[in-house]
Parts: sequence; structure tokens; C-alpha cells
Amino acid sequence: MKKTLLALALMGAASPALADSWLYAGVNYGTADFTDSSAGNEGTYGLNVGTGILPFIGVEAGYWDLGDIAGSDLKTVYAAIKPSINVGPLEFYGKLGANKYDVGSGREFKDDDGYDFMYGAGVEYTVLDGIPLGSLSLGLAYNHFGFDKFDANTYSLSATFHFL
Repeated sequence: MKKTLLALALMGAASPALADSWLYAGVNYGTADFTDSSAGNEGTYGLNVGTGILPFIGVEAGYWDLGDIAGSDLKTVYAAIKPSINVGPLEFYGKLGANKYDVGSGREFKDDDGYDFMYGAGVEYTVLDGIPLGSLSLGLAYNHFGFDKFDANTYSLSATFHFL
């Protein structure tokens, strides 16, 4: 009897994790800090889309406009794997991937583009579930993007729509 109750409890806790959407799209808005510089930007934004390939892992691609540092315009696109776990209405996730960056010419940095690593972590809370075509979640996220001469760390609020 105890084993049956334990199994039912585990199935109940795991069922939200198995209900990940096959497709999601999100928007992010926040700030960025840049290493090797005292510059910061309060107007960074990003867009992302992703899919779950297994119940606990997905893939994601996105675009970030990181504003400018010393007159150089910063943009990056990335692709990452995204392991996640759902605990009720909360989803905890990480990201690990690569980003292709573009630095516009400015006072401190020359025109530059290239590839580097990116990683991130975050949490989302489902605020609207069962709405037509899916659900909506709000969250907090951190992303680290590598560049040639510096790194960018973003701290953002996110809104994500999970399609059925």
C-alpha cells in the first residue's frame, strides 16, 4: 500500500514535467552588464523560440539586442540546449550553447563579429493555463554571452507563450 501511494505521489509530481509544450515563443526585457567596462545598458531585449525534444530537454534559438557599449552596437543570435524541470506551475531551466555576435564600430571597439559560448538560467511561473492554444508564463532569466574582447551578462523579465 505504501509503495502504491508513493508511486501515485511521484506520478502526480512528474505529470507537469511531462506536459511541456512542443513549441514556445518568448520576449525578454532587462539590463546588461559588460565585463572589462563600467558601461551598463538598461534597454536590452531579446526574442526566443524553442521546442521540447524530450520531456526534460529542449532546444532554443534567439536574438538579443544588447544596446551599445562605448558607442558600439551589440547584437547576438544563439542556439542552445535547454534542460528543464517543472515543479507544479514553476519551471526551472538552464541553457548551454553558442552565440554569433556582431559588434558595430564605436569609440572603444572596432567592428567585429564572431562566435563564442553562451549559457543561462531562469525560472518561469505559469500565470494563465488552459487558454486557447496554450499557456502563458512569466519569468526571471540570466544569460551570459561571450564576445571577443568582453562578455555580456543580461538580467531580464520574460513572457513566454507555450503552444499546445
